[in-house]
Amino acid sequence: MSDPLDRELIESPPWQPGTRLMAGVLIIVLLVFLLYLLRSLIVTVLLAFIVAYILYPLAAWFTHRTRIPRGLSAFIILLVFLLILLGMTTWLGFAFSDRVVSLAGYLSDIAKQLPGMIEQLPDLRFGIGSFMVDLSQSNLTALLSDIVGSLSPLLAEAGSVIRSIALAAASTVSTSALILVISYYLIADFDKLSPALIRLAPPAYREDMRCLLGEADRIWRAFFRGQLVLGVVIGVSVAILMIAAGLDFPLVMGVIAGILELVPMVGPFVSAVIAAVLALFQPTNIWGLTPLAFSIVIIAIFIVIQQIENTVLVPRVIGENLNLPPLLVFLAILAGGIIGGLVGVLLAAPILATSRLFLGYIYYKVVDLEERPGPVLEPRLPSRRLARFRQRLVAWWQQRRTPKRTEESDT
Repeated sequence: MSDPLDRELIESPPWQPGTRLMAGVLIIVLLVFLLYLLRSLIVTVLLAFIVAYILYPLAAWFTHRTRIPRGLSAFIILLVFLLILLGMTTWLGFAFSDRVVSLAGYLSDIAKQLPGMIEQLPDLRFGIGSFMVDLSQSNLTALLSDIVGSLSPLLAEAGSVIRSIALAAASTVSTSALILVISYYLIADFDKLSPALIRLAPPAYREDMRCLLGEADRIWRAFFRGQLVLGVVIGVSVAILMIAAGLDFPLVMGVIAGILELVPMVGPFVSAVIAAVLALFQPTNIWGLTPLAFSIVIIAIFIVIQQIENTVLVPRVIGENLNLPPLLVFLAILAGGIIGGLVGVLLAAPILATSRLFLGYIYYKVVDLEERPGPVLEPRLPSRRLARFRQRLVAWWQQRRTPKRTEESDT
């Protein structure tokens, strides 16, 4: 026998459009207010989600191979990730601690030498090949005095800033622990997240939601994979080229360039400026150039690296998944820095691409276009070269395993 209350709920009439609108507005207001109250945790939760997003495929693969529960698999993957992170941090600390301390002292010496060098700069004459540059013909005294007043305090504090990084890192232990805990629960239930979001949409729009989530997933995977590859390639390339050019601290410069590569557009520019400043205040070099000429050579090397990256590496590594105008990326980086600090700067590009995806869908629905603005999210097939390489790799692996199986059967 059914409960009368259940019968009343089943026969409950639908809400009127005005009631649904008011309820929707109220829910949005409550969500915005809740986000405002928890704004200090937004960055922590976002970082935890990113860690879970990156590690979930490994946890899913490990669960499939070992048939262990997803929770245990998530714990093992996070433990391995933490051990690798601690090992890399320890190795980098031992490998670069002396160089970082030397760089800090070097920057302090630059701050002391800068005023005298700036005073001599208006009378400087130097040559690059047969081309001579005479700065005494231009009135640079007033401009250079302003530059000295601006740069001297910054360079004087650079050493203390570098030394304070370790102290600042100690205060992030509790935050890191919280990120790992949240990441564990997200990895354990990550496969339920996408179906839950799809069920939130009305039945008629669930296929659209599935396509949108699939495209967003492709955008973020392309971004993380591309930034990792670009960071390693650019870092190694800068280190090798700086060694060849004879710049001091080439390995540190390579690590800095690889890390700053995570910040689109701004990061390569900052790493080039750092290298140019180091070259400008390096007393001698293997090419016998003046400091200013050597600095120009270093800038030219970074320009060549940047051009190769933009024309060759970025289209092949990241592809067209982001495909954002440079001006929009730059404005998004500025807005991300204001809103979310360093995390906002690092994630500005994929957040902008994801926002464009959903806003484009909303625009398509609002203006009632008859056709979609391009294919929504057809998966891109791997290139033929990659497919052939994969087939050869599988064939090679099978050939190596076949003799072993034959020997085992003979014995």
